Amino acid sequence: MGYVQAAIAILLLVIMAIFCFQNLESVDVSFLVWAMKMPKIVMILSSFVLGMFSGWGLVELLKRVF
Repeated sequence: MGYVQAAIAILLLVIMAIFCFQNLESVDVSFLVWAMKMPKIVMILSSFVLGMFSGWGLVELLKRVF
């Protein structure tokens, strides 16, 4: 079973590397009065991480309430 997990991990790593290399162009990001340029992959990953933290915080809040 270890070989299957290793193969899946390598496959996911290759897919992530391809995704990163295909999303290197810069995009304009603006929020209220701030504006900046950043690579598209940085925007995608930062949105993902912020979503994970906000989801985790909401789950923890709901655990304390109920």
